[in-house]
Amino acid sequence: MTFARRLPTRLALAMLGLLCLPASGLAQTARAYLSQNEVGLSQQFVLNVEIAGTQQLDADPTLPDLTAFAAYLGSGTSTSMQMANGRTSVTLTIEYQFQAIAVGTFDIGPITVPASGQTLATEPLTIQVTNARATTRRSGGADGGVAPDDLFITAMPSQDTVYVNQPVTVEYRIFTRVNVDGYNLAQQPTTAGFWAEELAVPQTGVEQIIRNGVQYASSVIRRVALFPTSAGRKTLDPLTIEAQVRVQRRSRGFFDDPFFGRGRSRPIVVASDAVDIDVLTLPAGQPPAFTGLVGQFDISTSIDRTDVNTNDALTFRLEVTGTGNIRTVTTPELGFPTDFEVYPPDVTEQVEPSGEGVRGRKMFEYVVVPRAPGDVSIPPVELAYFNPDTDAYAVATSAPINLRIAGDAIDAPSGPGARRRTSIDAQQDIRFIRIALPTFRPIGASLFRSAWFWTVLLTPLVAMAGAVATRRHQDRLRGDVAYARRRRASRVAKQRLAKAESLRSPEQHRDFHAEIGRALHGFLGDKLNLAEAGLVRDEIRSHLTSRGVANDVIAPYLTCLEDCDRQRFAPTEPDAAAMQEMLTRAGQAMTTLDQALS
Repeated sequence: MTFARRLPTRLALAMLGLLCLPASGLAQTARAYLSQNEVGLSQQFVLNVEIAGTQQLDADPTLPDLTAFAAYLGSGTSTSMQMANGRTSVTLTIEYQFQAIAVGTFDIGPITVPASGQTLATEPLTIQVTNARATTRRSGGADGGVAPDDLFITAMPSQDTVYVNQPVTVEYRIFTRVNVDGYNLAQQPTTAGFWAEELAVPQTGVEQIIRNGVQYASSVIRRVALFPTSAGRKTLDPLTIEAQVRVQRRSRGFFDDPFFGRGRSRPIVVASDAVDIDVLTLPAGQPPAFTGLVGQFDISTSIDRTDVNTNDALTFRLEVTGTGNIRTVTTPELGFPTDFEVYPPDVTEQVEPSGEGVRGRKMFEYVVVPRAPGDVSIPPVELAYFNPDTDAYAVATSAPINLRIAGDAIDAPSGPGARRRTSIDAQQDIRFIRIALPTFRPIGASLFRSAWFWTVLLTPLVAMAGAVATRRHQDRLRGDVAYARRRRASRVAKQRLAKAESLRSPEQHRDFHAEIGRALHGFLGDKLNLAEAGLVRDEIRSHLTSRGVANDVIAPYLTCLEDCDRQRFAPTEPDAAAMQEMLTRAGQAMTTLDQALS
């Protein structure tokens, strides 16, 4: 055997020997430190808890309540190993990511850490939150050399000064110079004071963009059209994501050599800047028919026939098209002749993004019945709106429709209120040909045409086929492990969710989320015939993608796993409604994945 063939074996034995070196004799200690002691309002920061002398804890650390000034975003763990003078030391670091939500100076009390049968405590910390807007777009700390200008998000509004109900499109774009394996939306900005319309993200993929003389890989991650509902200055909170970034460790120990990998993936929280929008009041001089529409609109009317007889049903259509909040177009007032019977309209709408924001159409379709002969006219319909391009009000008008009605007059309810129908009377408007189903009797019936004859004849054959299928199924369960795991996956998952249901109380929320996490991992491991302990997020996505599972099925499943891990470390207790919602989402995610893998 040559030396080249012996090298992998020797290297593996050397690594095993290093891992077996004693770590005992080193005192276990815990300390806490912040990524930065002063942050701006809405900026992110990281609370690090470092435990030396152990690789695992007896239970999760207990954090003090920080809800008065910080919002919890997520957490992550990392482990480092050093060797000196023949002794191996290990350090476990847990990183809690927060966003500052209140201004002031705040104390962070000691954090208790149960490890190896003892309880360790950290020293208290102090953090100052200022009124300054966050200029650093991500959380600081030991990010493996990822600088603020290496990864950030921009929020670009189409305009920063608009009128009430005038659309403004906000595009969120990620810029990166580092390897990003993926990202999740950690916190979306609230849209209080706006009517929001989500827009499709352009399918352009990753683009190469030069920004301030530096080349970035960039992609649009969200587009939304906002319609302000009141005047004044409106502020959109930052959009926050948690990106999985592959970075190299700063230390250069034996296990950090490039031979053992190309770095590690770690979560980094990134947020956009807040967006300020000035909303102006609509000017005076509004037309009488104005209902608040802002944009550019057209209105048209049509009817299926113009020469009809009395008592014929006609279809009258009114269509509104244009750029603006088409969903807020109300049912117009129509001046139908007094001898027309009018039924309630069937309303349909279609909204689609455009370069100008949101464009769409809304259709009102009426059924009308003329009850008297003669030449009549349906008058024009007016739609008043404000055009922000010209800073003036305008009125869109349809063309009149002339009808020629022949035949004899039909008695109809008198008065304008009686001629407009609000429903269909089944007894008066519908004449049934037959009310009851008739009874048919066979003529010259024989035994071979009897259902009982064939039931008695075929029952033994069906029973025998079922017995053979059951025996084959049992034999396969005993001989095919993968098949057996797939068959039991749903049953085991339901049992674990039932156990989680029994733990659904705020006092047991950590055990509750841990049980749901075990159900999700176990279900996936049984379905794919993989070991549960080796399932990490990147591998889960890779396995499911290779089996043709769509991303809109994978994403909710991974989100449930991340929420379970996050709640296990959350410093506050969730309420019962949030726990029930988590249980429901987990069940739906497993059901959807089961259908995709079937």
